[in-house]
Amino acid sequence: MNKETLTAKLLDLAEGRETPESWRGWWDKHESELEPLLNRGEFLKLKPCQHGFQWVPVLTSQKGAIAILEKSGTAFEASNLYQERYLVELDAFCEEQKRVQREKQKEFKANHPELFCRYPKFSKALSKVLDPSDAIKLTATEEQIADQERVLDFTLPAQARKFFLLTAGIHVSTGVILSLSGMFDLTIHGERYCVLGEFWKEADGDQLLLHPGEETIWYYAHEQDKLKRLCDDMTELLEKKLARYLNEH
Repeated sequence: MNKETLTAKLLDLAEGRETPESWRGWWDKHESELEPLLNRGEFLKLKPCQHGFQWVPVLTSQKGAIAILEKSGTAFEASNLYQERYLVELDAFCEEQKRVQREKQKEFKANHPELFCRYPKFSKALSKVLDPSDAIKLTATEEQIADQERVLDFTLPAQARKFFLLTAGIHVSTGVILSLSGMFDLTIHGERYCVLGEFWKEADGDQLLLHPGEETIWYYAHEQDKLKRLCDDMTELLEKKLARYLNEH
């Protein structure tokens, strides 16, 4: 490998004559020969990145090639081919994500009609933000709830019980987690609470808490080590606090 051979390849890359496959193959074959010819910054900018999109690696390498050619004063005409192919690929990816999201929303409505009846504002807001990675579990049974109460030595308030009889748990990537099986004890400032789930209202990992003998939902901001009364009960949590949060995210 010499500078003339490298320059010819950089021109092919800058002017759009490479494919993702040809560029990756050439790089893998000659990578060790390129390090003595380029400084570290040039080498890293030219190196094709690992990426889920086919055209991103050759597009980023093209930018590195253009910088090297401009520095050397070599004349060339930059091609927009890689940028155009990347945008087509990105559009296709976004459309597929929308299709998957629509299917997820349709499945949610079909599998949880009673959730929509009891908590319409929350369910409507949730259906709009559902991501393919999000999860809405099927209903919990009275026996499962009773088993969890025995494990925790904690009696769920009536409204929390009603919620879990409609779904055993919800996990939304924007920061709402309610889980029967994930509940656990937590002592804060000398008081015992049961963790209902997470609500990232102020920071990731902030928790929703239940206090023995109360319907009240408490909020624990862990970074500030502050415990706050959030709302009167489960219905207010879902229909007002969480519905508003999901609509804003």
